[in-house]
Amino acid sequence: MRTKYDNKQWSRCAGTGGVDVVTLDAAGYGQGNDGVSIAVRGCWVQSRYGNWTVKMSIGTPATPVFGVELSRPNLGAQPLWVPISDISQLYFYGARRDIVDIIYLLG
Repeated sequence: MRTKYDNKQWSRCAGTGGVDVVTLDAAGYGQGNDGVSIAVRGCWVQSRYGNWTVKMSIGTPATPVFGVELSRPNLGAQPLWVPISDISQLYFYGARRDIVDIIYLLG
């Protein structure tokens, strides 16, 4: 499987970094690296499908009314650079089961 960003393998990223794939659960919630801490310098975040609304928040769970929109119906999704120190602090919410791709640079 390859990323949408640079057609590299999921487990590899140029330089010192990696990829995390977050699958939202049946209720629509997900967390970066399943809550396991990874120290990073920052990351690119993107909803894989972009066909419906997916929200992201840092430090507290995203909800239907709280969070930054990563994608929206009919507008698609664009990668978002997030300057963060730990990807386990990223929380996601989507009305449907979506997948969020995270490419990170190690800290």
